[in-house]
Amino acid sequence: MGNSNKRSIIEKPLESIHRLMTAFVSISKPYLLDSKNIEARLKGKDAGFDVYLLTKGRVDIWREVDNRLVETAFAPSILGLQGSVYRSQHYHLKFPAGAEVSTIPLQAAMEIIELQSLWRDVFYYQGYLNDRQLHHESMLINSSTYEIVCLFLKDLSHYSDSERAKLSVADYILQRSNLARSGVMKVLADLRFGGYIDIQHGKLIKILNNFPRNY
Repeated sequence: MGNSNKRSIIEKPLESIHRLMTAFVSISKPYLLDSKNIEARLKGKDAGFDVYLLTKGRVDIWREVDNRLVETAFAPSILGLQGSVYRSQHYHLKFPAGAEVSTIPLQAAMEIIELQSLWRDVFYYQGYLNDRQLHHESMLINSSTYEIVCLFLKDLSHYSDSERAKLSVADYILQRSNLARSGVMKVLADLRFGGYIDIQHGKLIKILNNFPRNY
């Protein structure tokens, strides 16, 4: 078994994101959210591409083919700069209650980027997104149930206390993987019994100790 304590650190290019956000904000429009989760798509059937600017909260990115949650992005984040027909058809966004989002047409965003010479910032941000995707794919390839559970627990431990309080540990892992519920629950129970994690009412409070190499 590989070392389940390993974690890649991927730095978010905050300076580039803030420069892009500042450039877009003057022509962006608020995206109205209500008290419930709301879905959005990067491209409507008869509309052009939109770019979403997340300034508060989080957004979950779901894959259509297997209804799997493939990524969660926290503010500040920008979604839709790729303008990819493939992505728009195979993924959709879910904004939980409390998120603050505005939108701008992709074409307008591209014009601003060109006018203000912001391509370097786009390059840095897209590189970060590609690294995040690679990170999640590598978590699921050639890994045991135990290793995957440990990796997702570490990811969840980096959420704020208020965000973790909204999320079931088991659902968090199951929505992001193809693991069987019985296997996930057994690993969680064993880690809790061994004193490695503190879970209360199904929510992760904290990781108490480094996970054992072997299971």
